[in-house]
Amino acid sequence: MIEATQLTPDERQFRADLQGGAFLRGVARGRWRLVKTAWPHAIIAVAAAERAASPTEFGFRFELTNYPQDAPTAQPWDVVGDRPLEPTRWPTGRSRVIAAFNPGWNAKAIYIPCDRVAIQGHDAWRAQHVSMIWSPAGDITQYLRVLHELLNSGDYTGARDVVAA
Repeated sequence: MIEATQLTPDERQFRADLQGGAFLRGVARGRWRLVKTAWPHAIIAVAAAERAASPTEFGFRFELTNYPQDAPTAQPWDVVGDRPLEPTRWPTGRSRVIAAFNPGWNAKAIYIPCDRVAIQGHDAWRAQHVSMIWSPAGDITQYLRVLHELLNSGDYTGARDVVAA
């Protein structure tokens, strides 16, 4: 077990947030689960709506340096292989989902307003997507809620390789 005094302030805050009500409610409702933490990364699996031949969850590897002052960034992750998810296995959809999970844009980030990488150069998002903008006063569930909503929306059609087949 890691002593709290051995943790950096950002890791200490993240671990406290994992014990918070918002994160634990999501776990209890089957929306997400912590796979592992190896600071400054955490792998969290997020439940996805049932789609033919597609997974029931997708793993995401979060980079959490300076959490929660700086927004996280995340990439789809192969939980079993412990490596980046092959772009052919990324989630896809009709419009919003395919835009968010776009390996052609950046294979190491999700194109959503709460992502540290994606928000750069998108100042208009701060007014257009107020509910999805990262707030240092919040916790990791801000990001997880957006992922869960996308993966459980009517727009989500499944994994890319399944949909293309």
